[in-house]
Amino acid sequence: MVTWNIKRTDTFLPALREYKNNHELLRELDKKIRRLQEDPTAIGGELGGRLHGKKSTRLSRKFRLIFSVDERTNTVYLEALDHRKEVYSAGF
Repeated sequence: MVTWNIKRTDTFLPALREYKNNHELLRELDKKIRRLQEDPTAIGGELGGRLHGKKSTRLSRKFRLIFSVDERTNTVYLEALDHRKEVYSAGF
C-alpha cells in the first residue's frame, strides 16, 4: 500500500489560518487528510472549467476542500479551503 504525500500550497495556508478556531472543521480536515494519504483517487469529484484537473470534497456540511493529485510523484496538493459558496470562485 502506497502512502501519499500531502503538500499544503501557498493558497491553502491563509484559509487554514482563517479557520484555525473552527475545531469541528479542523477535525474533519484531519480525517480527510488521513483518507487522502491512503487513496486520493477515490475521494472527491472532478471539477471542470477553470478548475479542471482539480478535485473537491466536502468537509462538514458547509465547507469544501479543493485539491489536486499528482500520480507520478504520489503527491496530493491541498489548494483551497473555504465555505462552499466561496471556494469555487477563489482566485487560486
